[in-house]
Amino acid sequence: MKAFISDFIKFFLIINSAIMLIVYLNIFKYDTIWTSIIPQIFCAGFLTSLATTAFFSLNPKKPISVPLRVILYIAFYFVLCVIIMTLGSLFNWFDLSLKGAMFVALSVAGVFIITAFISHILSRFEADEMTNALKNFNEPGDDD
Repeated sequence: MKAFISDFIKFFLIINSAIMLIVYLNIFKYDTIWTSIIPQIFCAGFLTSLATTAFFSLNPKKPISVPLRVILYIAFYFVLCVIIMTLGSLFNWFDLSLKGAMFVALSVAGVFIITAFISHILSRFEADEMTNALKNFNEPGDDD
């Protein structure tokens, strides 16, 4: 449970940052910004972070084939799209039309890519730290 909460907090911060970037890039087409958008973004970040943490915590322990992993990621992407489209229709973020759905799908893809990129960088940093710690642990000390 502790790992789930830790992962949730990490994903929440990353996903909220990515959502804020996407909103910033799209805000220019509006004349005004409404103050209720901030809690709405946090709500979207909370729900998508919960789904993301659940997805990665339910990942199979044994290796799976690449095609199956791709299918799982595509299904996960569609779950995220459903969450955002549902929130978007509740919060009036977009028109309920094909154009609105495409906008949401592209926005979710943008957040997905940004989140994957940041997570990859953080994972590489953690792996490098663990490798260095193991090297230092296995090296004989100068205690002679």
